[in-house]
Amino acid sequence: MSVLPGLNRQTSITVIAAGRLGSSIAGAMLKAGYSVAAVSNRRADRREWLSVNLARHHSGPVITEKAQTAADLATVVFITGPDSAIEEICAGIKWRDDQAVLHCAGVLPVSALDSALAHGASTGGFHPLQTFPSPESSDRLKDVSFAIEADNSDLLHWLKVLATNLGGSPVEIESGQRAAYHASAVMACGLVAGLVGLAAEMWEPLGVDRAEALKRLIPLIRSTVDSLDEQGLPLAITGPFVRGDVDTVESHLETTNRISPEMGRAYAALALASLHIAREQGGLSDENFERIKSLLSPAIQR
Repeated sequence: MSVLPGLNRQTSITVIAAGRLGSSIAGAMLKAGYSVAAVSNRRADRREWLSVNLARHHSGPVITEKAQTAADLATVVFITGPDSAIEEICAGIKWRDDQAVLHCAGVLPVSALDSALAHGASTGGFHPLQTFPSPESSDRLKDVSFAIEADNSDLLHWLKVLATNLGGSPVEIESGQRAAYHASAVMACGLVAGLVGLAAEMWEPLGVDRAEALKRLIPLIRSTVDSLDEQGLPLAITGPFVRGDVDTVESHLETTNRISPEMGRAYAALALASLHIAREQGGLSDENFERIKSLLSPAIQR
């Protein structure tokens, strides 16, 4: 049974397997006044970076190769390695019953930390809904949502406070909800980037390559994101589906399918899946809603 001591900003913290995400979180916690005692990474070049950018500019966390060494120095331990490695990393450490062990994965259930639970430690999850292009991305945590989960009410409260002190906001989830939460994140991030890539490739018949097309699309994309932020849904949706412009939709389907069957199916599938949101604006009549649906549904099967 866990005998987790009182948790506060002075509680000793370790970040294990600190890559881009872990290094960024460690840096953010140090800037917020938390006591990061140690950070580990097996790669010498990563440890050198951590020594230069964390240990020399803050209160001096120990930078170590050994996960066990780092874990021994802290009450709260964040395992920030790849999802596929977290369970193995956790199982390779001898835990204490006065520790809390957390992973920062999106979809992985907290049960991946059961080997720590078996030693009496508390377990949980702390996932920032953000991308980390470099290990110096601690400034990206402002206004970010943190998906938090814990088997201990004191630990859950501490994670809520941590998320707030890092400039974000906490949202409680359960392990059974993680797949839906993470799929939403992928749709809003990686798949949006993929969709923009497809849109850019549609310029190739115009003699414009994908890189140049992307530059030309970026202002439109920024405007769309601004509208989502300022007006929300459904008002941020524009185009023929909002207006009920059946002829335009039909023309788009013919053109995208001519470029490639995959392009046509992608256009039709996305349009059909989001048609109900466009309808919420009130400009799409029931008749045109059904007509557009009848165009889109078979296009997905082509």
